Amino acid sequence: MMKNFKLLLLSFALIAGVLTSCTNNEPVVEQQNIQESEAITTSLGELQLQFNSEGDMIPDENPAGNIVLDFCFDFVYPLNLSYNTGTTVTVNSLEDLVLIMINSTDELYVNGIEFPFDVETYNDDSDAIEVVTINNEDEFIDLLEDCDFDDSDCECFEVYDPVCVEITAPDGQSFVVTYPNACYAQCDGFTQNNFIENCEDDYNGPGDIECFEFVFPITIITDDGNTIVVNSQEELDNALYNAYYFDFEYPFEVALFDQAEVVTITSDADFEALLEDCYDDYDDDCDCENQAGPVVCVEYEEDDGQVFVIPFPNACYAECEGFTQEDFVDCGDVSECEECLDEAIDPVCVQYEDNGQLIITVFPNACYAECEGFTQEDFVECDDNNNPSDCSEEDVEGYLVECQFWTATIDDIEFTYVFGSDGTINVSQNNQSVATGTWEVFAEPAGGVGVEISTNSGNLNSVWLFFDCDNPDGPEVESVEPWVSNITSGCE
Repeated sequence: MMKNFKLLLLSFALIAGVLTSCTNNEPVVEQQNIQESEAITTSLGELQLQFNSEGDMIPDENPAGNIVLDFCFDFVYPLNLSYNTGTTVTVNSLEDLVLIMINSTDELYVNGIEFPFDVETYNDDSDAIEVVTINNEDEFIDLLEDCDFDDSDCECFEVYDPVCVEITAPDGQSFVVTYPNACYAQCDGFTQNNFIENCEDDYNGPGDIECFEFVFPITIITDDGNTIVVNSQEELDNALYNAYYFDFEYPFEVALFDQAEVVTITSDADFEALLEDCYDDYDDDCDCENQAGPVVCVEYEEDDGQVFVIPFPNACYAECEGFTQEDFVDCGDVSECEECLDEAIDPVCVQYEDNGQLIITVFPNACYAECEGFTQEDFVECDDNNNPSDCSEEDVEGYLVECQFWTATIDDIEFTYVFGSDGTINVSQNNQSVATGTWEVFAEPAGGVGVEISTNSGNLNSVWLFFDCDNPDGPEVESVEPWVSNITSGCE
């Protein structure tokens, strides 16, 4: 049996003529139980955000390449809808629905749907796509509330470190979905426990690993048994977006980028060997674990214009992710205090005045104090009177910025936190950035000092509490959230 492959980045081509029958005054289908529905208007508005004005899927909004995972659910077709004019239409595919959405206007839009109808949705408990019947408007509204569209924003960096999850389709067949990196998978609710080995067995768009491209035409067999000849990457994308898996019809040819040659793929084994070679080539460039070197930072700009500074353990990791020396920028406190990471913990106290208030701050050692601009003349004795067991906000701010890198365990996954002196934060996993955000220190009424961490990934948001900052081994740090544990710093 041939292996099931799934595309990663896909787009739609417009299919002409679908709306021709929707713009006259005669119903296309007999009106049955078609009712006005606020939920259908809302769902189409949210679904349209996945596509551009030409009906092409927006890659950043669809990292899984599957509408159920990227959006929340998919309608089971055919589907009967009605316009605000009273005209009704039968929609036979997702492609037809996209055409309806992008051609809607303030004068002509869908405002009704026939109940009952079915949707395909993902079940977290069974790791399967399931068919659910929606019988009325209330159940439709409940479905949309479960989707939680208002809290769906997730920002991930465009670095390629693929992870794969295995899912069961409604027909009982298993298929593999590949995400560009763990951040995208976590945005869809998956954790490391869901990731599978042998991720190279899945097919990702060749543009991601820059290894090969198909020589068209090629023939594919979709999960519903249809045999389709496709003549371009766009046609292939269109044919497979609404499919859970597909098979190739062999033989076909691919063009290798690095060798400038065309090779013939005659079987599943040939194609899997090609993928394995591509992944091996990629992985070989990222062998940085044994390389020493200082922390380096790179400046990265998102498509929306936001600029981030990302720290890497050394230049190798940064270059492995596609950055060059030209992208390197000053890390600020990270690079200035890097040498203090290797210094022994030997707390020192400094005294200074802030807005007329005399403040004493404890540093893990003299290196960190001097890194912050203090000198030996600022050092004072750390006795019980000026070094209370509870922490000050200044203590915690200093620890967060100076003790790079912090780690915490969430759902059995270890994450690394880098706190910037400007109040920004970067969270990574296995040297792969998975979230960015902000942090803020506040006084905790129970006697400690807290830091509120807010990121663009909900499960990484938390509040840490600091106690006993006079401890030579470092403060005690706990999280308010029970799922966050084992918080440690780079100073320990």
